[in-house]
Amino acid sequence: SVAVGGHFASQLTSLRQKIDLTSPHYVRCLKPNGQLVPDNFDPLMIVEQLRCAGVVEAVRVSRVGYPQRYNHSQFVSRYRTLGSKEMKKASKSSRKVKPV
Repeated sequence: SVAVGGHFASQLTSLRQKIDLTSPHYVRCLKPNGQLVPDNFDPLMIVEQLRCAGVVEAVRVSRVGYPQRYNHSQFVSRYRTLGSKEMKKASKSSRKVKPV
């Protein structure tokens, strides 16, 4: 039986894989002003509409990035090239260091 945390991690990994395959684009219709007249933009009204639609929060999350939690084998597979120089150095060292 899988624990709740394990099930959540599995779902999150699946969601991340789906998100990585997409290129999201957002189209929102905004009322430029309360009078609905052309070329008259009320910035406060527009920002409020963006907040209510969740666009401001989506941009904030996008800027921060998604939290990543890899298990050891995924981490090593993904970042092995960053440590290859150190691994070579460790293998040539007289003091034995257990490689990752």
